[in-house]
Amino acid sequence: MNMRVTNDTIEMLQYQLKRYKAMKKGAACQSLQFKLHKLMSQTPTI
Repeated sequence: MNMRVTNDTIEMLQYQLKRYKAMKKGAACQSLQFKLHKLMSQTPTI
C-alpha cells in the first residue's frame, strides 16, 4: 500500500512539474524538482 501511495505522489509531482514548466514558473519548477528527486531517491527500485 505504501509503495502505491509513493508512486501516486511521484506521478502527481511529475504532472505538476510539466504544468509549471508550461507556465514558465521557474521557482516552482525548482521546488518540485527537488521534492521529486528526494522522493525518488528514497523509493526502492524493483
